[in-house]
Amino acid sequence: MQFLYHKKAGEEKIVIEGESFTHLFKSRRSDTKKVLKVRNLRDDFLYLYKAAAINRREAECVLLEKYITKSAARKPLWIAWSVVEPKVIEKTLPFLNEVGVEKIIFVYTKFSQRSFKIDAARLERIIINSCEQCGRADLMQFETVNSLKEFMQGYENFAVLDFSPKRTEEIKNPPHIWLVGCEGGFSEDEREMFKNYPVAGFESENILKSESALMALCAKILL
Repeated sequence: MQFLYHKKAGEEKIVIEGESFTHLFKSRRSDTKKVLKVRNLRDDFLYLYKAAAINRREAECVLLEKYITKSAARKPLWIAWSVVEPKVIEKTLPFLNEVGVEKIIFVYTKFSQRSFKIDAARLERIIINSCEQCGRADLMQFETVNSLKEFMQGYENFAVLDFSPKRTEEIKNPPHIWLVGCEGGFSEDEREMFKNYPVAGFESENILKSESALMALCAKILL
């Protein structure tokens, strides 16, 4: 764990309880001498706390100091991801968080199953845990739109990852938003909708799952 997330980090006193308390003060046996690194994932500050009082269920901690630790500069990347099965999203999310994806826009496209619902609160918990482990200091953003048409009305400048002889690196002045399909890709009607947008593919003879293509794209752009 690189730091502990606490929504009230920055206040003079915070109370650590629940799973965080169990992990820090029971599993790792932290005590009043241990300095705790805490973030709220809303600002660039790393806050240092020290436990002032510990009982069986919680620890009251006092703020010692704070200092700015800005994240290293990286290319901005937003992903418009056609909605796939929630368990696939949840397994893929930590990787996307670690490599630095800033925002995910979940788009219901023709081959998305409408029964799949996005639980933003659950996804945020997964991202918070990932940030604690990898050290990322800002919280990934989420948005959900109901159709490709709605997405295109809100975002005019984007590129598409699809079957194409053109490679991602061949697109001149690529936008920071990439649209990625679900299992089955895009319908012909949808392809007609974005025919005037830049489209790129991978040099692979294999058919990639949606999450595999997405992870490959993010790695190529960000790493």
